[in-house]
Amino acid sequence: MEQIVSQPYKYYFWKRFFLFFIPLMVVGILSEPMIIQNPFEELEDYGAFLFFILFYIIVFGGLAALIVSIMWRIRQFKLKH
Repeated sequence: MEQIVSQPYKYYFWKRFFLFFIPLMVVGILSEPMIIQNPFEELEDYGAFLFFILFYIIVFGGLAALIVSIMWRIRQFKLKH
């Protein structure tokens, strides 16, 4: 019974995850001056760029996953009632 429930969730999650993740990343990157206005003159500039990109990927990935999981729970609650 758990396999039947977990497969639709995985499909639901991965189908909608990138629909939230990509717009969040675009808005996040466009609003961050450390990424957009980085002069890349020193090695520290490359490190800061890499840090901010990875930070945004982790944070916005978690936020997108949270949104999709909440949507799944709401959908399951509506289907039960």
